[in-house]
Amino acid sequence: MRLFKIYDAIETAVALCALAGVVLAVLIAAVGRSLGWPVASAPQFAQLFLIWACMLGADIALRQGEHIRVSALSDMLSPKARAALSLFGIALILPFLAFIAWHGWHLALGNWERELGASGLSYGLVTLALPVCAVLIAMSIIRRLFETKLAQFFEPDGLADTTHRADAQHSAEDLL
Repeated sequence: MRLFKIYDAIETAVALCALAGVVLAVLIAAVGRSLGWPVASAPQFAQLFLIWACMLGADIALRQGEHIRVSALSDMLSPKARAALSLFGIALILPFLAFIAWHGWHLALGNWERELGASGLSYGLVTLALPVCAVLIAMSIIRRLFETKLAQFFEPDGLADTTHRADAQHSAEDLL
């Protein structure tokens, strides 16, 4: 879908800007210290940008199926059993992400009045990364679940050779 391509591009651009912000904040802090003009708020900005870069990067990696997996046991299962295991994992992960989003939102609201060091920004901006990205990750999981052809879960050879795919199509075991 065209909308998802735009969304993916925006999320990637924001993650890259956050990563560039980390580098810039650390560079400014280091140069300022070496010149004798320390920038007191630079570490706080680096912290803010780092948490957002990490959380958005986690969502991007999940969406592209690039998270680390230990598949030694699941590779011994039949394709149907692997699909069932993946669906079971999703059934556990989604409520956990909802839990994180709910409590993370309350954490962010509770930290909104707290100041982020010398930056003058709210510490709530740092803690807000957790619930926002938990929702984004849940959306990515659901999106990948629906983009995967669900019929392949129930075909005898529908998931065969999913570890070496030549194209960008996502397999059921990549959902986790």
